[in-house]
Amino acid sequence: MSKDQTVEMQHALIGNRETAGGGFEVNRHPDTAWWDKTCLGLFVHWGISAVCGMNDLSWGMMRAQPHGYEGGEPTWGLAAHTSCEPPREYWKQAERFSAEHYDPDKWLRAARKAGFQYAILTTKHHDGFALWPSEYGDFNTKNYLHGRDLVGEFVAACRRNGLRVGLYYSPPDWRVEQDYMSFARDEEVGIDFEPRAPKKRTPQFDAEERAYRRGQITELLTRYGKIDMLWFDGSCDMAVTPEEVRALQPGILCNNRGWGYGDFVCPECRFPDQRPEGRFQYIHCLSDGGWGYNDYEIYRPAGWMIGEFGKARAWGGHFVANVGPKADGTLPDVYYYRMRQIGEWIEKYGETLFDVQGGPWPERSNVPVTIRDGEWFVLPDWRVDYPIEIRDVGEPASLTLYDGTPLEYVYRDGALTFQIPWKYKHNYTDPVRLRFK
Repeated sequence: MSKDQTVEMQHALIGNRETAGGGFEVNRHPDTAWWDKTCLGLFVHWGISAVCGMNDLSWGMMRAQPHGYEGGEPTWGLAAHTSCEPPREYWKQAERFSAEHYDPDKWLRAARKAGFQYAILTTKHHDGFALWPSEYGDFNTKNYLHGRDLVGEFVAACRRNGLRVGLYYSPPDWRVEQDYMSFARDEEVGIDFEPRAPKKRTPQFDAEERAYRRGQITELLTRYGKIDMLWFDGSCDMAVTPEEVRALQPGILCNNRGWGYGDFVCPECRFPDQRPEGRFQYIHCLSDGGWGYNDYEIYRPAGWMIGEFGKARAWGGHFVANVGPKADGTLPDVYYYRMRQIGEWIEKYGETLFDVQGGPWPERSNVPVTIRDGEWFVLPDWRVDYPIEIRDVGEPASLTLYDGTPLEYVYRDGALTFQIPWKYKHNYTDPVRLRFK
């Protein structure tokens, strides 16, 4: 069967409906049950921006960073300070994107040992460069890297290391749309940052772009066996519906971007102000910078990540830590150091975060709380140097450090107050065990 015939058959299978129609229902296929048994994921943002190492993935081609300054303050920390270059120069990085030392087994083996349960790879970001040899478009590894399939290698490595497989895909494609958009948010500029008015989109262009987008999504859903998660980013005409995706991957979970609804929500880089309804996945960069690789390689402390993980679990959500490999396919040494630190903490205290229920934070507690088999785990992170208070609770039967060391406390009018003495604190979260009479 020819490639064209194969694609035609795949498209016939997923149908031709324009919209999802009706009410969206979360996928309850038996193959999605893994979600409720997991809570810790790794996000890998990898792409051609890593060649420069000083402009963020895709956003580095925007003349004015869309996540830049508000009220004189950077909104995303060091990410606001990454450099930018005109799209024409940014896209040239594809010629030097070598992946010569790409070994996803090494990445994922370290993550699995640390306690991570699934991993997500950016198969194509907004810049349009696809990490697999796609039959759609010319900006992918079919035309670069001698046709090497970086996505296929990642999927295989996930399976070898016992991790669930997630694939990120950006339906918006700024290379395809370059004549129809601006590369600055304050005025209309083109791929050399030259002033110019974008072209008006035509029905023919929209149809061609839609076919391109649909074809690439179909490839991701049919080339690599079972895919556990499809992670969309950006909002546009998706070219496929949830029903069509599930026809090819019945047990898949999709996030709420793209269509505007999905199997889970995914707040990023800032813990949500309100507890999300249903499944949620809180994502943050482990590096203190943009999504992709930055050559200053500043990673946040392990204690910070464990603290954020605890907050997500206190609300029954997942935590996903993002990292960015270099252009040669390696992750910096600090990644492996952080994985060892995180893994050592999880090996000792993992029961406080895995297979737990969320507790009454922040409504009745000023630090995160998780619950397991009637025991409460109070999770003050490394920054907590104030009294811990839990309100509207019964009198404790016991209150101890994780190792059983008793803690002094005050219980009055349904409120429990205590503080961890400095001699017991570390640069991580120090779990406290709490049982009630």
